[in-house]
Amino acid sequence: MIEGYVSLKTVLSTLYRNLGVNTEINEIDVVEWAAEALSMVGAYSQYQEVSVCTDLSKGKAKLPVGFQKLVDVTYKDRQLYWATNTNAKNYQCDNCQVPVCTVNDQQGLTFYLNDNYIITNITDDTVGSEDSTKSLCMVYLSLLLDEDGWPMIPDNIYYSKAITSYITERLDLQEWRKGKLPDKVYQKSEQDWLFYVNSARGAANMPGVAQMENLKNITGRFMPLRNDYSKAFRNIRKKERLNLR
Repeated sequence: MIEGYVSLKTVLSTLYRNLGVNTEINEIDVVEWAAEALSMVGAYSQYQEVSVCTDLSKGKAKLPVGFQKLVDVTYKDRQLYWATNTNAKNYQCDNCQVPVCTVNDQQGLTFYLNDNYIITNITDDTVGSEDSTKSLCMVYLSLLLDEDGWPMIPDNIYYSKAITSYITERLDLQEWRKGKLPDKVYQKSEQDWLFYVNSARGAANMPGVAQMENLKNITGRFMPLRNDYSKAFRNIRKKERLNLR
């Protein structure tokens, strides 16, 4: 479980201390390698959850800066469902009226991601031409940045070890390819990274007390909420109340 964040600069100072180098380490490389390490850990809780509403133009909108993963997307409290443009391509006609699913006698609203855009099937025919505003609301995950634009890392010892070991492995790889580093030294750096990346993921995915309560309420239900996605998971935290009389 992630409970706080620290600057990546703490990792940089750790690198100088642990490696005992006298030459300056390229800070741009450190930032890029740290971002790569965070992506490979990939835990949900390491990201910042951001909510934003953006206007649609011809059914599509540009993804926000810093976008990492999409969590949820709605249009006027109506849930959008993931789709692809495969059907239209298979029909060899982008403008063909390909059948879509319906929800409660309404046309299902769908989306897919392509080339830094979120593309929907929302048109004037879908929502009515009299409605001039088409605002799409998204919840997405983004990296948390400090005042200098450096990525913030979770304040967890395993994350610090994982990012430090990955940057060390990248530096050792450069020296190993030049024939300046023995095989055993590079293999030890690689083993450290593989160990700590899984340790960091496990530490981040370990639920807290409140999260475990939610898991209990979800898994212990007599009647599962199979369609709660269409209601934006409003009832996911509620205890089940069965009236058996």
